[in-house]
Amino acid sequence: MDSPAAQDVTIAVRLLRDLAEWRLEPDRWDTVSRSMDAIEGALARGDLGAFRESVAGLGLLGPGRITRLGTPPKEPPPRPVRERADRLVHDLNRATEPPRKAT
Repeated sequence: MDSPAAQDVTIAVRLLRDLAEWRLEPDRWDTVSRSMDAIEGALARGDLGAFRESVAGLGLLGPGRITRLGTPPKEPPPRPVRERADRLVHDLNRATEPPRKAT
C-alpha cells in the first residue's frame, strides 16, 4: 500500500476530528493513545489491513451512551492526544495528495 484509499482516509479523518469532542474516563485516553500508535505504525508500514483494523478499533473506543454507576468522571482529551490527532489528520491528508509535478 503506497497510501490508504480515499474512503479509508475520510473515515479516519472524521473519527480523529470527532475525538476532540469525546469525553472519556482518564484511563481510556491511554488506550486511545495506543490505538493511535497502531494507526501510525500501519501508515509507516503501508499496511492497509492493519490501518483499517486500527481505525475501527479507535472507533470502538469512543464514548458510549450509557454510563455505569460509580465510573470516574469523564474528561475531554488531554492536550497531547488532541495534538497527536491533529498531526495524524495532517499526515493522512498529505498521504492521499497527488504527487506534485516539478516545475
